[in-house]
Formats: sequence, structure tokens, C-alpha cells
Amino acid sequence: MRIVETWSTQQFKTTIYAMERWHYVEFEAGPMKQGFKFMKESHPSTAEVKEALNQPFLDEVYRTFEKMFLNLKNNK
Repeated sequence: MRIVETWSTQQFKTTIYAMERWHYVEFEAGPMKQGFKFMKESHPSTAEVKEALNQPFLDEVYRTFEKMFLNLKNNK
């Protein structure tokens, strides 16, 4: 697995990794991470993976982080 691209926004850090059969996209916010696999058959290039990371997708990633944070906070 190798890092292909990394960038940060106000909400989270995003890293795209290249694997043999997959592009693995990791989102990191504070102490939490989420990961998604995109098959290279359907998303052969990094550009196509980034196209899949549209605003509705990213909004849902953020909502999931909010739920994860509340879960973590409520169980300390």
C-alpha cells in the first residue's frame, strides 16, 4: 500500500492509498478514522476516485464523524 495523495480541509484529512486491486480512501478527524475501498476496475485512476468523493458523499462522511464523536464522548 502506498500513499497516492493527501489533503486537508477544515473538516478532516483525506488520504488516498493505492493497493493492488483497490484505491483505499481514508478520512481522519481528531481521534477517529473512516475508510472506503474503491475497486480499480470501476475507478481505475485517482481522478475517478476523487470524482466519487462528491459533496453528498463528503457530507455523509462528516455526519458519520459527528455520530462517532458523540458515541466516543458519551462512553468515556
